[in-house]
Formats: sequence, structure tokens, C-alpha cells
Amino acid sequence: MRARTRVTAAATALVMAVTLSACGSSKSDLSDDDGAGDVATVAPATPAGSPPQAAQLPGTVIPAAPGTALAQAGSTLAILGTDGTVTLHTAPGAQDTPPPRPVDLPATTALIGDGDGFLAAAPGQIVRIAPGGAVTRVAEVKGHVLSLAVANDGRILAGTDDGRLLVLARDGKVQRDIHKFVRVDQILVAPKGSGVAGQVSVIDRAQSSITPVGIDDGDIKAALRAGNGVTDAVVDRYGRVVASNTRDDELLGFYGAPIVMRFRFPVAPSPYALAYDESANLLWVSTTGNNAAIAYDLATGEPRERARIGTVGQVGALAVDAGSGMLYLISARGDGLQVVPRSAVDTHG
Repeated sequence: MRARTRVTAAATALVMAVTLSACGSSKSDLSDDDGAGDVATVAPATPAGSPPQAAQLPGTVIPAAPGTALAQAGSTLAILGTDGTVTLHTAPGAQDTPPPRPVDLPATTALIGDGDGFLAAAPGQIVRIAPGGAVTRVAEVKGHVLSLAVANDGRILAGTDDGRLLVLARDGKVQRDIHKFVRVDQILVAPKGSGVAGQVSVIDRAQSSITPVGIDDGDIKAALRAGNGVTDAVVDRYGRVVASNTRDDELLGFYGAPIVMRFRFPVAPSPYALAYDESANLLWVSTTGNNAAIAYDLATGEPRERARIGTVGQVGALAVDAGSGMLYLISARGDGLQVVPRSAVDTHG
């Protein structure tokens, strides 16, 4: 991934030396470590308010309650509502699909796809949701879980609002409690076959930072400042991390071990939700300030615009079907679920 000359020096200057030792735990109780300690923080960034939705949009808009997260498993799309409910949609956008199915799981705080089903966090627990909606408890956890991920070896990673990264075996036993952040808003895992396979990175919105973490030994690597208001991030098939710096209207690219910033790319107004189309190697970015989503080609290591579409208002999350390339966008204000087939997107060269 080629770096932009104009940002290399700035990226180096933004490295924050992190020398705190790790504090893992094999106990089920949470660590009594003091977290990030006395560090500079920022108010977590929020997206700009969207204007009224356009009358005609590409694809199909399906009625749906306001949502904050999307996750996909096979032909099932799960929507996490702003009220903490989870709803399952089978092949949304297709004809003759069954009606959405609510999941009996109150106050859900995090949701991801995992194999042929989903993992979700609710008060005091992490659960597995089957495509049909059945809920099975995986683990009991203390604290308010903000984020979930699955390591390449199958272990479950959970991030909390008080700055803990919990590493759990598949049976739910807590193997390690890494309490070194202000909050753990997102956890990214570099895929197998990438140049940094298995690298785990934590996004902390309160510090607007990205930090690689050794989940086996609890080692905290050198952190990087991610602008002044990081909100969302994705990792591509090469292990590159791209984050939306919503407050500064830009995309940030990171890669390497140790991780370094590779680009800063202007995107306005108010880039927020991200999704990665692996088969097309396209990064989708929602810009809530103008109800748009932009597709960037990352093949050269720097974003190059390939498509731009109108969206439902206040997009809260994006997802891409890895097989079909179907793009899903959920409105956080109740404008619905937009389903856009790849054939409806003009990807210019």
C-alpha cells in the first residue's frame, strides 16, 4: 500500500508511544486495573444531520425501524435498532421474501455476523442468534459491551464502555481482560492470508485512536491518533484498516506491524458508516451531510472514486453481501432499509 508523500511526516508525528504493560486475566472477574489512566480525550464524534430524503433512490427501500448496525450471515440480514431490538430479514430486496422476524433479545448493544449466524451482546451476556431467530447464551459478561469481533482462531473478542478488551474462548470462558483504553468502540481483525494476518486493532472514540493489541499476551502496541473524531472502521483483505474521521471530513488509512498511517483523504460532508466489498475491492462510505454513499477503489493503496449514489436519510450503518455485491444501508432516523444491487451502481473507471 503506497503512502502519500504529503502525509508521511505527519503520520510519524502522530504516533503515540504506548509503553503500558498488559494486564491479562484468566479469571472470570474483570481486571481491577485502572484502564487508560490520565490521557487526553475528545467527545466521541457524531455524524452531521441529513437533509430530507430524495424522492427517487437507486435500488429498493424497505420499511424498517431506525437502525445503528447491520450484520449478514448467508441470506439473512440482521438489523440492530436504535432501541436495542434485533430484526432478521431473509434476502431483503428479493421478491416473495418472508416478513421480518424480531429476535427475543432485549437491549442489544452490539451485533456481528459469525459463520451461519450472529453474535450479539445484551446486558450481562453474549449470545448466538441462529438464522431462524433462536437465541443461545454463549457467555456471561460484566460491563456494557459496545463491540464484538471474532479472532481468526475463533475466539470471541468483546469491547466495553469502560475500556476493556475481553478475550473469550468459544465456550465463553474469559481468557484475558485487557483494561488499557477509555472505551472499546470497535474491534478489527486482519483476515487470514493478509500481510498482517490476525492483527487485532481497537478503535477508541474517546481517544480518537487505533491501537493494535496482542490478544495472546495482552501486549499493547504503539497507538496512532485517528484524526479528531474517528467513528467507524473496516479492514480489507490485505489487512489495511480504513477509518472515517467524521469530525475532520476525511478517510484515514493504516497498515503495517508496527501500524502506520498511509493516507489521509478528504471526504465531505461528514463521512460516517463504512462497508468493504471484498469481491470488488471497493470501500463504501456514507456521507450523512448530503445523503450519499461513495464507492472508492483501494487497488492502488489510495482511494479513487468509482461510484456515488443517493441514499436514505441519516445512514447509520452499511453492509455488503460478499457473494452478490448487494449493498445495504439502514437509516438511523427511520427512513428504511435501502437495498442496492451491484447492477444498479455505475462504477466508472
